Amino acid sequence: MAVARAKCHPRSRFVSDLHAAQLSPLQRTANLSDDELLRLWHKTREVLLRWRDRLQAEAAGGLPEHATAFRPEMAVHGKFGQPCPVCAAPVQRIVYADNECNYCARCQTGGRLLSDRALAQLLKDSWPKYLD
Repeated sequence: MAVARAKCHPRSRFVSDLHAAQLSPLQRTANLSDDELLRLWHKTREVLLRWRDRLQAEAAGGLPEHATAFRPEMAVHGKFGQPCPVCAAPVQRIVYADNECNYCARCQTGGRLLSDRALAQLLKDSWPKYLD
């Protein structure tokens, strides 16, 4: 199974794990090296513990009035066009069906821009390959 299929759901906090582990949202788990798998495991645990602590502290005053998957504390999730909190490069997105996946090209793909099918077909050879 591809990491992207498992991790890029628009209401998923896993996008933060991939960003923290500096892994592309389209990288297949079968193609990850042992070091990358270990890094993903450690960063996933780190992100989960941080969010557990944050949400427990928020819930101490009672249940939130509105629940949302898009939170300002998230690294890149739901932040298309905004600066990455690590490197300040603009957050990119891949759109597919009714979903989108956000990522930082500089942190996660070595500056390479990932294209979604619709834009790639529309722009063809004009699609930029790398973040300037």
